[in-house]
Amino acid sequence: MTMTARARPSKAAPAAPSVALVALVLVGLTAGCGGAIVHTRADASSLIPHVSAVLALPPRLGFGRTGDQRRVARRTGDTVIQASGGHAILGDELPSVDPELIADGLRALGEDPEQILTFSVIGARSERVERSGVGGVQAVRRFADYVVRLDVRRADRPDLLGSIETFATAFADAPDVDSAGRPVGLQQAIDQAVRQALTSFAPHLIPAAGAALPTVVEVPIRTEGSAISGALAAVDKLRKLQVLYPELAADDLASLASSKARFLIINPGRLAALGLAPGDLVNGMGGQSLGGRAALARTLARGDTPAMTIDRNGGRLLIGQTLIARAR
Repeated sequence: MTMTARARPSKAAPAAPSVALVALVLVGLTAGCGGAIVHTRADASSLIPHVSAVLALPPRLGFGRTGDQRRVARRTGDTVIQASGGHAILGDELPSVDPELIADGLRALGEDPEQILTFSVIGARSERVERSGVGGVQAVRRFADYVVRLDVRRADRPDLLGSIETFATAFADAPDVDSAGRPVGLQQAIDQAVRQALTSFAPHLIPAAGAALPTVVEVPIRTEGSAISGALAAVDKLRKLQVLYPELAADDLASLASSKARFLIINPGRLAALGLAPGDLVNGMGGQSLGGRAALARTLARGDTPAMTIDRNGGRLLIGQTLIARAR
């Protein structure tokens, strides 16, 4: 493995928490993040001559409850989708994420595993206490330091092509995202690792500015086909949505949970040109499933738009292929 020119000198790594802490104190931020360290095989480019998509495997964390880990996985998937311009596949789209079965699962989706990279995130957390005193008054601040490693492989091979290491620190009780929607702490480190991995191993997938994909809330797949129905099913969906999307308004999540829609539009992105707006509830048309949010993004990345029904203010709009063709 070799270190790229962007990597920090190894002797500086232990000092990163102190540097981040100084930044916190000086500028009043709630989170700090160090630079990325990139390790890559010298022959990596020859092993991946053309990358068509990235498979985001569920992050493995050495801390947190099940709900916390699912939320991190959701946010990481969203980052991979947006950062790759929609050329993304999520682990929950495959029958299994067992390394020996991934290639077969990708083929079942119509993808070529030889052209797909897997991103696998491992995260660790440690806590520390900083005490400071002025005029006999002592202040105690608790921080959480996060170290993230993202391993890159080709989907049909176990060999490691490279890895990205990032670091971030935040107040111990800080949320996953701040009031402006920016990632904090662990998610900040993961997002940096994902973007650096794309820059290092698949830069051609990074979209041009202004080509934003829609940002959506997705009904958890595990809630579909459940034995419960009616009001109980809506309550079940709402609880799971609140775990995955705690930053969103309860009313928005409740409207999605009580509907039969697959997605709630947060930001329509490029779909705004077709009339979609924030708050729209979106589903497939004519019994056709839109799949998950990554499947929708891949369709848009190919330049296509599926036929959809949009529920808005008690009314329903239809976007069919003929209407889409005219809109283009």
